[in-house]
Amino acid sequence: MISILLGIIIVIVLIILSFLLIPFHISLWLSKTGKSVQGDFKLRWVGLTIFKRQIPFEKSPSDEKEKKKPEKKQEWNLKRIRKTLNQLYEAWPHLERIIWALFHSITLEKLSLDLNFGLESPADTAIVTGYIWAFTESTRYLIPMDISINPDFQNQVMDGSFDLEIKLKLLRITTELIRAITKKPVRSLFKEMRG
Repeated sequence: MISILLGIIIVIVLIILSFLLIPFHISLWLSKTGKSVQGDFKLRWVGLTIFKRQIPFEKSPSDEKEKKKPEKKQEWNLKRIRKTLNQLYEAWPHLERIIWALFHSITLEKLSLDLNFGLESPADTAIVTGYIWAFTESTRYLIPMDISINPDFQNQVMDGSFDLEIKLKLLRITTELIRAITKKPVRSLFKEMRG
């Protein structure tokens, strides 16, 4: 009996460790033409698609029923905002560790942007396009990306496609979240934010 219980505990621990150590793959594709926006969001783990959603999101009847239920929440006034900002200041060292853990846990695998861009004035279009080109060329060696900006000097337009793939490991984030939740300023901040 004890060996079966020990075996179950070991299997549970191995499953939890696999979720923490094996990265999740997140992909997002968006395309805009005129007023039409299409897209696709996928969350994969070990080659299995865990979550997939088409963009724009389609609402189910159960979502609409949930929205009809009004929730009573505490109003945001100047006193509450000041208190929340003070708590954020006290909790910031712990939240900063979570942000750095998130930054170090994400690996950018693909970033692709193909944009047709035009403003009202051809001069403004040229200036903004120049700034975008300068930024993308200066960061091309730091970030693996393929960015193509096509200026349109005749029309006011913002059409294109965006493709992003990242890899996310949860171990560092989970460790820092657990560490932060054990600190009183973080718990007080979360309690205040929930209302």
